[in-house]
Amino acid sequence: MSTADAKPQTINLEDLPLPQLHKIKAQLEEEMDGLTTAFSHMKQAQATFRECTNCIDALTPDCQDKTILVPLTSSLYVPGKLSNIDSVVIDIGTGYYVEKPKADAVTYYTSKMDYVQANAKTIQDTVEQKQASYRGLLEIMQYKITQQQQATAEKASASK
Repeated sequence: MSTADAKPQTINLEDLPLPQLHKIKAQLEEEMDGLTTAFSHMKQAQATFRECTNCIDALTPDCQDKTILVPLTSSLYVPGKLSNIDSVVIDIGTGYYVEKPKADAVTYYTSKMDYVQANAKTIQDTVEQKQASYRGLLEIMQYKITQQQQATAEKASASK
């Protein structure tokens, strides 16, 4: 049987000792934290793309030749004039910029938002599955702890 044909083994969590369950719990918590962080980054990216489309939509004929502040850094600006409102320069990643007509730029950012939304949905679904597994694991751990406490109490009462 090749590894591609191998089916994943399922392990009954009830058969595992409590220390192993604690390790699995820590692993699930770490995975959920990472996924939650990734989901948050996806939502931030989506908000950034939405802001870009809103800014493009705000470029109306009334904006032509208006004086604006152009950021050089996050806290340094220089005055400038909008001389061309028909096209924009967009950041396509890794330091590359492309000039596009406004409609094409909106299409670009809309497709980016859709892509990020699809990935965010996948991450959200995965988090929900991990949370369900986590809740089930906590129930099993609580059951095992209760069993241990009862066994300890029975031993204590039997030795009296």
